[in-house]
Amino acid sequence: MTQWIAVGTWFGVGLCFGSLANVVIYRLPRDISIVSPPSGCPACKTRLVFYDLIPIISWALLLGRCRNCKSKISIRYPLVEFTCALLFACMVLFTHSLSAIFLSLLAFVLLAVFVIDYDTQQIPDSLLVFAAIVGVGWVILGQFSPLFSLSFPNAPGFISAFLGILAGGLPLLVIDRLVLLLYKKDGFGYGDVKLMAVSGLFLGWQLIIVAFFIAFISGGAFAVYLLVTGRARRGEYIAFGPFLCGGVIVAIWFGQGIISFMT
Repeated sequence: MTQWIAVGTWFGVGLCFGSLANVVIYRLPRDISIVSPPSGCPACKTRLVFYDLIPIISWALLLGRCRNCKSKISIRYPLVEFTCALLFACMVLFTHSLSAIFLSLLAFVLLAVFVIDYDTQQIPDSLLVFAAIVGVGWVILGQFSPLFSLSFPNAPGFISAFLGILAGGLPLLVIDRLVLLLYKKDGFGYGDVKLMAVSGLFLGWQLIIVAFFIAFISGGAFAVYLLVTGRARRGEYIAFGPFLCGGVIVAIWFGQGIISFMT
């Protein structure tokens, strides 16, 4: 019963972070501060009042339209909020409660990266810097937590975290250099390299390999689908960041089970 109370509470926290994720997703690619100005309607610029900022509920009550100008508000906003809440709740279910705090912050960053990279094929460095700071703090706490009578069983050790950074960033960097050498164009953006290096800090070297496996399988299948249906042409760039983000999330939840099954 206590666990489900924690799940419900963290779902609510996730809704609030989902609202913040929408701000980040809209503003960072446009070089707008996420602090100022206050949230407003993208169409008429009217500042939103506090009761128009309640995650999901406000969108539903307003029937997906601006209160002032009646412009349509994309369903993406409540979907992002719900997805973030679901990610937060699942972190409590699949990881230790204290570790869930840090892994939920990573999930928040991955969700924002997923949407931004899908839209723009760019991954903001500021999001990755934030995630790196959270990751370093988690790893350090994980090593010294017994001194404070705390437990972070999901946190990797210093060596595993360091190897995770290398295992996360180096493969994509090497592939990118080889593609550049052979075909005179980038294979992966540096944003993908940095994303997986930061993710490796959280996951350690074993789980980051699982994340890569899932990302390449899902990304490859999607690329084949696009080519077969004529929705993409050979040689056309496809944002790979969303698949990397999905691979990291799956590795967090099921990575150890996948490793056990394969060995």
